[in-house]
Amino acid sequence: MVGAASCLLACGNDTSPGAASSGAPSQAGGGASAGTSGSGGNGGAATSGTGGVPVSTSGSAGQAATVGGTTSGSAGAAGGASLAGGAGAGAGGTAGSAGVAGAAGVGGDPNLPTLPKRVLLYHFSTAVIETVPAQLTFLKNQLMTWGYEVEDSVNPDDISTTNLARFGSVGMINTCFEPFGMGKPGDTQAAALKAFVENGGGLFGTHCAAVTFQAAVPPHAYNDVIGGRGGHGFFDGKSACRTTEQHVTTAMLPATFDFTGNLDNADYVAADTKVLVKCKWSGGDMKDTAVSWYRTPGKGRVFYTNFAKIDADLSDATLGAKHIVLGLGWVLGR
Repeated sequence: MVGAASCLLACGNDTSPGAASSGAPSQAGGGASAGTSGSGGNGGAATSGTGGVPVSTSGSAGQAATVGGTTSGSAGAAGGASLAGGAGAGAGGTAGSAGVAGAAGVGGDPNLPTLPKRVLLYHFSTAVIETVPAQLTFLKNQLMTWGYEVEDSVNPDDISTTNLARFGSVGMINTCFEPFGMGKPGDTQAAALKAFVENGGGLFGTHCAAVTFQAAVPPHAYNDVIGGRGGHGFFDGKSACRTTEQHVTTAMLPATFDFTGNLDNADYVAADTKVLVKCKWSGGDMKDTAVSWYRTPGKGRVFYTNFAKIDADLSDATLGAKHIVLGLGWVLGR
C-alpha cells in the first residue's frame, strides 16, 4: 500500500498567483561515487549522494554514472561520455570543475544536445491543489542537489520560444484544466513546448499536467505534447497498479503494487506514447487506466505521471525516488 488518501479536485476558482519567483542558484549535492567502465562497456550502477537517486546507465562508449552532485577526480569517465550533475567529466575522462555536460551530450547520452542546466517549474492552475507549494520545494531541492538552477512561474507568457531557450527542461506541476490561463486557448504555448521538446528539451508533468482541455475535439495540441489527457472520471481510494513497460523509470518498481489516493481516467493517449504504469480502480466499474507514460519526440524526452497530486507521493517509498524522481532525472538526461 503506498501513497496517502487525497482530496478530490476542487475546480472553478481561478487561483492565478502573482509574479513568478526565481529559485536560488544551484549547488551540487553531496559527493557520489561513480561507476566506470572500460572502452565499449557499460557503466555500473550509480551510487546516490545526499538527496540523490540510484540510477543505472549504460553507453556504448563506456561512461560513469553519477547522481547527487560531484564525481570523484580519480574515477572520471571512460571514453568520450560525459555527465550531467554537480561536477561532471569532460571528454578526456577527468573530473571537471564546471559541472556541465561534456562533448558527448547531456548525461553522457550522445543523442541529446548540450542544454542549459536550468529548469522551469510552471504551476499555473485553475484548480486549487494545496500541496503544490510543498511539491515545488521538494523538486527545487532535488534539482539543486543535482546542480541545476531552478525558476518557478505562473505566468503563461513564460511558455514562449524565446524564454524556453533559457532552460534545459520544463516541469508542468499540477497545471489543471486550463494550464495557460482561464479562457486562454493555449495554442501558442503548446507550439512553443512542442518545438522545445523536439529540439532536445525535457518535459516533466505531474497529475493535473494532463488533466487539461477536456472539451477539446480532437484533443488539444498540448495533450499531444504531454502525451495524453485525463480527467474524464476520477477515483479516490485504493487502486491495483502494474508496470507495463521496461524503462529506467519502472526498473525499480514492483511488477504490481497498490496505490491509495486520487487518480484520473485517461481518455486519450497519443500515438507515440509508451504507457509505463496502469492502475485498475477498485469498486463497481473497475476502470483500468494509463497512469504514467513517456515520449521521445525528436531529440527530447517527455515523462508524465498521474501520481503526485500530493507531495507525499514524491517521497513515498514505492513511488518517489523509484519512479517519479527517476522520471525527472530521465527527462534531464541524467
